[in-house]
Amino acid sequence: MTTENNQNEFLYKMSNTMRSGLVDVQKYLNELYRVEELEDFLDQKNNPVENVRAVLVPLVAQVADFQDYAETVTGRMELSLDEVDVYAVLDSVMTIADQLVEQKDGRVTLEEEIEEDLPPIDADAARLSQALLNLIHNAVKFTEKGYVTVRVGLEDGQILFEVRDTGIGISEEDQELVFEPFETILADKNDPRLGFGLGLKIVEHIIDLHDGETWFESKAGAGSSFFFTIPV
Repeated sequence: MTTENNQNEFLYKMSNTMRSGLVDVQKYLNELYRVEELEDFLDQKNNPVENVRAVLVPLVAQVADFQDYAETVTGRMELSLDEVDVYAVLDSVMTIADQLVEQKDGRVTLEEEIEEDLPPIDADAARLSQALLNLIHNAVKFTEKGYVTVRVGLEDGQILFEVRDTGIGISEEDQELVFEPFETILADKNDPRLGFGLGLKIVEHIIDLHDGETWFESKAGAGSSFFFTIPV
C-alpha cells in the first residue's frame, strides 16, 4: 500500500471515530434537556450546556466533511439509488436554504427558477440534497449582497442544476484550484468564511457516482454559477 493510500485510510478511520464520538456527545447533551431538575438552568441564556451545544454543531459538520472526503478517496462512498422526485428534494433543500439566507439579514435574496413537469430520476436523494445544499451554502457564504438563484431544468435528457450568485466570484488564476481539496481562493487565512476546501470535491464525486458532470463559470467580482447534471 502506498503512502498516499495509508494516509487516506488513516483519515477515514480518524474521521469515522471522531464523528461517532461527537455524535455521542450531542446525544448526551440533548438528554440533559429532558432532566426536569435542569429546566430552570437550561432556560437561562448563554448557559454552559447551550454554549457547548452551539460549538458542537459546526464541529460535527466539519468532521462529516472529512469523513465524506475520506470515503471519496478510499472508494468507500456508495449510493442508495431509487426513483427520486426532484421536487421533493428541492422542497427540503430550499427550506434549509431559506434559513441560510436569513442569516444575511435581508442583504441576500434567494430566488428559484424551477421548470414544471420534471421527470423522476434514479438517484440517492440524500447525497443529491447534500451536493445541492453544498453549492447553495457556498453561494450564500460568499455573497454579501444581492441574489442566490437556484435553477433546475431539463436539458438534453438530463436534469441540469445551477446555483448562481452575485458574490465575490473567482479570479482566472484561482479557478484551477476550485475542485482541489484543501485549497482556498481566499487570501486572508483568518477570514471566517474559510473552510477546509473539501465541499466542492465531495460534490464532484457525488455527481460522478450519479454519472453526471460538474462545472462552473465565474469572474472575479461578478459572481459565480455552479452546475451539475443528473441523467434522466
